[in-house]
Amino acid sequence: MSSIATIAGLTWKRMLRGRTLWVSLLLLLVPILVALLAVARVEDPRERWAAVCMLTLRSLVMLAPIVHLATVVSEENDGKTYTYLWSRPVPRHALVLGKMLAVVPVLMVAAVVALTIAFAIISAGPGETDPSWLPRALGASAAGVVGASCFAVGVGALVPRHPLVVALGWVLVAEQVLSAVPAIQNLSTLFHAIVIADMPGVRFRFGEPIPPYLAMAVLSAVWLGIALWRVRRLEFGSAEG
Repeated sequence: MSSIATIAGLTWKRMLRGRTLWVSLLLLLVPILVALLAVARVEDPRERWAAVCMLTLRSLVMLAPIVHLATVVSEENDGKTYTYLWSRPVPRHALVLGKMLAVVPVLMVAAVVALTIAFAIISAGPGETDPSWLPRALGASAAGVVGASCFAVGVGALVPRHPLVVALGWVLVAEQVLSAVPAIQNLSTLFHAIVIADMPGVRFRFGEPIPPYLAMAVLSAVWLGIALWRVRRLEFGSAEG
C-alpha cells in the first residue's frame, strides 16, 4: 500500500506540472458552457438537461481519464523513470493502482462539481426540472470515470507505443458505434453510463439488457485485470512484452 501511495504522490506532482491538467480544466467547462447556451436557446428543461448530461458523459467523463491514464506505461518508458521505480522494492501493480488512486477521485469530483453547477444553471431557465435528474447523472458520471479509467490503463498497458491514439480513437469512434448497436452495446462503457443517467427523453434500443452498474463493474474489472497482467510481464525499456 505504501508503494501505491508513493506512486500516487509522484503522479500528483506530474499532473500539477503537466499540460494534461489544462486539458481536464477545459473539459470541466464543457457542461457549464453547454448549460449556459441551452438556457438561452432551449425552452424545454428536459432537452436542456439531456444535452448537458450527454455531452458531459461523452467529453469530461470519457476523455479526461484517457488523457491522464492512457500513458500509464509510455511515460515511464519514455522518461526512463522505470529504472528508478524498479531499483526499489516496488511491485509492478503499484504503477497502475497508484496512478489510478491519484487521478480517479479527482476526476470524479470534477464531474460532480461540473454537473451540479450545470444543473443549477438549467434549473434557472424556463420550465421545471426534476430533482431526481441530478443524482442519476452524478452516479453515471462517477461510474463512467471509473470505467473509462480502467479502460485507459488497460489500453495503455496493451499498446504502450501509441496509447493515446488508440484510446482516443476507440472512445471517439468505436464507443459511439457500440453504444448504438443492441447486439454489442453491453461492451460499451459509454452506453452503460448513459443508461445509469436515465436522461429524460433519451432512450436506447436494448439487446439483452444487463443491470448497468453490474455491467460497468464487469467491464472495469476486465480492463483493470488486463492492465495488471500486462504490466507484470512487460519488458520496460523496449515497451514490448
